[in-house]
Amino acid sequence: MEKKNSLHIHYMGDIETYGSTKHYEPINIDSNECMTIIYTSGSSGFPKGAMISEKAYRSTFARWCSPCGIDRINFCFEPLPWVSGRDAVIRTFFDGGRTGFSSADVSRLMEDLALVRPNIFSATPAIWNKIYAEFKTALSIAIAHLPSEAIADEENRLLQQFSKLIPTRCKTIGVGGAMISSVVLDFMKRCFSHCTIYESYGITECGGVAFDNMMKSTLQFRLISVTEMGYTIDDEPFPRGELLVKTEEMFSGYINNPEETRAALTNDGFFRTGDIVELRSDSDGKLQVHVIDRKKNFFKLSQGQYVSPEFLQSIYLQSPFVEQIYIHGDLLADSVTAVVVPNREYTQAFIAEHHLENFDMINPDPHFHNAIVEDLNLLAEKQSLRKHEIPSRIIIDFEPFTPENGLLTSTGKFCRPKLVEYYGSRLKKSNTIEQRLKTIIETTTKQSLVIDDANNFFIPTGGDSLTAIRLSRMIANDLGISVPLSILLQPNMTLQQLVTVIEDPSQMSSTSYSILEQMSKDSELSLEINISKHKNSILPPSLIFVTGTTGFVGAFLLAELLLAHTSDCKFVCLVRCESSTNVMDRIRQNMLFHKIWKDDYQERIIPLQGDLEKTCFGLDNETYDSLAKQVDIIFHCGAAVNFVFPYHKLHGSNIFGTREIIRFAAHATTCIPIHYISTLSVLSSNVSKELSIDEIAPDGLLNGYAQSKWVAEKLMATANRFGLPVVIYRLGSICASTETGACNRNDLHTFLFTAIMKLRYYPEAIVNARLRALPVDLAAKSIVYLSRMQYDASEKIYHVLNPNNEILYKDIIDAICCCGIQLKSVSFEEWRIELKKLSHGDSPLESIAEFFNEDIDKQNCTISTEQFCSSISKFKFPSFNNLYFMKWMNFILDNIASQ
Repeated sequence: MEKKNSLHIHYMGDIETYGSTKHYEPINIDSNECMTIIYTSGSSGFPKGAMISEKAYRSTFARWCSPCGIDRINFCFEPLPWVSGRDAVIRTFFDGGRTGFSSADVSRLMEDLALVRPNIFSATPAIWNKIYAEFKTALSIAIAHLPSEAIADEENRLLQQFSKLIPTRCKTIGVGGAMISSVVLDFMKRCFSHCTIYESYGITECGGVAFDNMMKSTLQFRLISVTEMGYTIDDEPFPRGELLVKTEEMFSGYINNPEETRAALTNDGFFRTGDIVELRSDSDGKLQVHVIDRKKNFFKLSQGQYVSPEFLQSIYLQSPFVEQIYIHGDLLADSVTAVVVPNREYTQAFIAEHHLENFDMINPDPHFHNAIVEDLNLLAEKQSLRKHEIPSRIIIDFEPFTPENGLLTSTGKFCRPKLVEYYGSRLKKSNTIEQRLKTIIETTTKQSLVIDDANNFFIPTGGDSLTAIRLSRMIANDLGISVPLSILLQPNMTLQQLVTVIEDPSQMSSTSYSILEQMSKDSELSLEINISKHKNSILPPSLIFVTGTTGFVGAFLLAELLLAHTSDCKFVCLVRCESSTNVMDRIRQNMLFHKIWKDDYQERIIPLQGDLEKTCFGLDNETYDSLAKQVDIIFHCGAAVNFVFPYHKLHGSNIFGTREIIRFAAHATTCIPIHYISTLSVLSSNVSKELSIDEIAPDGLLNGYAQSKWVAEKLMATANRFGLPVVIYRLGSICASTETGACNRNDLHTFLFTAIMKLRYYPEAIVNARLRALPVDLAAKSIVYLSRMQYDASEKIYHVLNPNNEILYKDIIDAICCCGIQLKSVSFEEWRIELKKLSHGDSPLESIAEFFNEDIDKQNCTISTEQFCSSISKFKFPSFNNLYFMKWMNFILDNIASQ
């Protein structure tokens, strides 16, 4: 090493000696003659040599020779054929400063920087991305188990620690050579607060263009529209397009490459930068340029969308899992894919925390793969990315992209042609149905599947009703096959079974999980009850047992019961919740939300933690026996209300729970009458009258909710035949309270009206639609009134439905406008498109369009309410008016749409 250094010193000494003793005659050259060649980075292809004339080169002298005012110490780590490194060396030389050169080992860059201790340091975003990646990894590990109040202090400690990477002598940091993420730039400003940080925008072929986004005053430029990508000079609020420039430092052409030269220059001598930019004006009227991405970096997907990989990479780089990420696009694919180089330190922490033994970096554990996918999806959701901008699949490669393996240029930029060549075949969209289905399921459920895993039960691990709807729609859109939700939500449905169904749709009927036989079997479940004595119905009740009070109808039913019965009557409210939850708080908060809580209710409500799906509600024997002896009436309103889940998912709450209610009612010597809240959904299409469930066939019931409630009614009918008094109330559509406008936050119509408010659009098809619904407070009054009538033990059935009045959607639209929201009418398809833009992740708004279609106004209003109306003939249901609609819409606006 000593000998090598002395040789270098001797060589530099020779140069100094020759320079001081030998006289050179100046050489006169033509000002347009090539003086030097500067090379492009090669990030989008093979590096091109830009010929710089004597005149163009001389024009930079003024910049190089401007007074510096400091003893300039420069650190050069980039190859000198590139413009930034060479310019810095020459500028430093002209200033009489010093330049330290790196060891050329990228892994030792920060060590070299610490040795040279420059007072000015400029680097491409690749360097800053690396530092930021290390910081976010260290931060994620450090705060993993910290309380929230300690996170800020830990972040500040790490910022202080990382600030030492840049020597204290350094007062200026420059960023250039490519677009930098705003997140990384913000990190730099917080971390290296002892430095002034600036962004420079320059081009090898033309020199400087902008400094801190401010366009050079001497620059000649213009924008041209790139309409196929959606960028035009007429864009609002700022023009966008490809930037064309002309400068005094313009190159003369590419050496030995006349074709590229002709392509790069316009007829009037402007250079096509290939940069898509946005031009803005600041408050002083000065022009700012903001680079969106390189035109060559954009790629087109199968649906015609253009994607900016730099933009997406800057977002996904925020994941602590990610050290480097390459976003790839394929013309045959409908979404991007990605190669992720994980951060090794964070990976080790993840392995330790999740006890992943024998972790294989070549074939990483699926749990690790899933965690990365989930984190990328969360970032995408946070940034409101569109579906095609979220990687449909990823490749995990622990081998980093480096200049040595050719995947990075010498300046640290992605060498996209090499990345495409290296990973392209593995990232290409597979055309097999299995692969396409796998992508759809992973995108929908946000969980990964392993194709060779025979136990890919995708719905139980990632599905709910909205997920199933999205999944069905995506399969129909991508594969052209409409798969019923009942098949998607089958127990133990796997990827391989679904492939079989898609490949041969005729198998749907045989594959479909037929539940009619199961329903028949469940409807004959042994109740194990014996009815001997009945409660004295003449005496007023002192203790009433109520389920479902944390729901919508249940809350109003409880409120009405509290008003209807004397103050000495108490109410036991069964609530399912965690042991740590305050049961009374759940009841109170629900009633407060619906604006029906009164403080004096608390002393009359006895909150009881229990579970309908458990034997004896999960209560101890003593509590259960005592309640069964004391309770006078049961109102069973509790149920799992879901119009998408299949029968087996609702069995526990709706069937087993009903059987437990019946057993509870018959447990003591004297049985307890039951008032059971059912649904009009149990009616087959050919049934409209208030008939016993024994006269209604289940064949036409198409969803699990209707099927489970049909079986529950069958159990009630059986109990009634044993002598248990049962009254059944079949509810139709229930709408907002006439008093407060409070409505069900989980109702489809609430979702619809919320979406209209947020979009400020409504589908013109709904203007003439009608809704036959009964306000919830009137439904509760009707049920309580009917419950107080004297009954024998025979079964009574009522269809609780608004007998006369209908709600016009036009009146709803008018009410929303009266709330100060200006609405615009659009076609149903346009509205659906806007709705997709609004909805992200698991938002229930996303699937509204699946339930509402252009035939929304064709509702069946032939269901009979004869017994119901005759029994409550003294009731006068008020007509719907604008005041009512305003209360309803204002409640949604204030309590739901604003959330």
